[in-house]
Amino acid sequence: MVLPTIRHPLHTSLSGYCSSVVLLVCLWALLDTAQADFVVYRLPGSQSTVLLEGKTKSVGPNTFEYTHPTMGTIILSRESALVIKAPTRQEEYRRLAAHAKQSQAFDDYIQAARFALRSGMLEAFRDCCNAAYKIEPMHPTMLRLLEARKRIEQPIDALASSQSELQGAVPTQGMQVVRSPHYIMLHDTGETKSGRKRLPRWQSRLDLLENVYEAYFMKFALEGRVLDPPTEPLKVVLFGQEADYMRYTRQRDESLANALGYWSAEDNIAVFFDQGTTEKMRMLDAHAKELAKNKLRARGTAQSRDAAYLANTVELLVKMTREADDVEVVSHEATHQLAGNTGLMPRNQIALRWAHEGLATYFETSSDSGWGGIGAVNEGRLKSYQRLSADPNRARIEPLVTDALFDLARDSREAADAYGYAWALTHFLMENHFDELIEYYHQVSLLEPKQHRTLLGWLPDGQPGSNSAPATGLDRRELLKCFRAAFGDLAALEQAWHAHMRSLETDLDRAMREFETP
Repeated sequence: MVLPTIRHPLHTSLSGYCSSVVLLVCLWALLDTAQADFVVYRLPGSQSTVLLEGKTKSVGPNTFEYTHPTMGTIILSRESALVIKAPTRQEEYRRLAAHAKQSQAFDDYIQAARFALRSGMLEAFRDCCNAAYKIEPMHPTMLRLLEARKRIEQPIDALASSQSELQGAVPTQGMQVVRSPHYIMLHDTGETKSGRKRLPRWQSRLDLLENVYEAYFMKFALEGRVLDPPTEPLKVVLFGQEADYMRYTRQRDESLANALGYWSAEDNIAVFFDQGTTEKMRMLDAHAKELAKNKLRARGTAQSRDAAYLANTVELLVKMTREADDVEVVSHEATHQLAGNTGLMPRNQIALRWAHEGLATYFETSSDSGWGGIGAVNEGRLKSYQRLSADPNRARIEPLVTDALFDLARDSREAADAYGYAWALTHFLMENHFDELIEYYHQVSLLEPKQHRTLLGWLPDGQPGSNSAPATGLDRRELLKCFRAAFGDLAALEQAWHAHMRSLETDLDRAMREFETP
């Protein structure tokens, strides 16, 4: 089975755009603040906005300096941007770490470590774990983390056979083999540079994969389960051009035409392409270059300042968009591959699409949030959940956990909403019923697929009826029975689930709420 990342229908020309402008005019006074978490930049000539996280500093009566955590610094005009004062994730982490250092309490360090892991701050996570170890080296949580670290640091063999399998599966000329501690990659990106450190494109992708790998194992260990590491390098293909990726992908499965990346369970290969080569990114690059030329032509004129502001801002947004798209796709598909190679879900028999996609979206970093999305609240997924939960025909748990929502999706919007609903239920279960969820994954993997193609299903009105078999070939009645056995009364579970979802908010929503609180 091939598990793809679909192109989200809500994406616009820049994937970091906010979907609406609902900000109060009175907040514009915050531009005088020396530090801030969020900058809402309004694109010239439109009502579309881009959400930026970083730090600001006033540099003039009508301008301020914005510094992105990794992409550098630009100057923005006060007329084009709104600043919302709030602590950054780094500041929130430093506050938690300082409290732990003062209290010298094991649980306080673990709380700071949990926040760091959720925010993609792996070095800070390790620091907190090391400090916690010095306090209680034999604490059960610490023993799990140590065991997980030990397992993922064990050398992986079978390099020669994995390389042969990879090259046999992708018989494309001119591709090179590279590897990292846990991955082997076939790529044709050459030495194209990317990222602030200007690493080769393939090296940046391997580094990102390794970050996802470590975060995945540490998250499960932190919550209570030490997973078995893969026994062979995980195989990855990275095409340097979207066109080559699409040509190869269509030869394998025409239904993947809209996939941004996918993991094939049959040959255990994750396939990606350089997100910077999409038509969207080529248009953005061309626009950024034209603005850069305009900036040079405007030197010494009255339009010089505005031309520079716009050119520098768009250049930054292009870089952020490219990196964010990479992170979103890789974090999603790498989770699929890890789930099928760590004993969590079977590799050769994909249990359920809702379970796989729910887990992948839980670990996924949305393209509008920067690295660090394990359990983070994704605005797009949250809106998908809200649409379905408000629809009595699709809001119940049964259509989701039997894959009916996925099978009956009529278009890309409904498919994306099914992803969002799976994310929402997985978020609730990971946060509140972790042990039961892990056992559920195991029990579903033991079910035997049926050979016939017509099975009992749920139609859009929620009533039982005849429906083509789900992609898994598993009887929906058995799937529902398995879910009930793991989680008990569904009515009570639904009530608790929806209450949990009502309590969630995005980082921007939280910042605005805290600002508005007296």
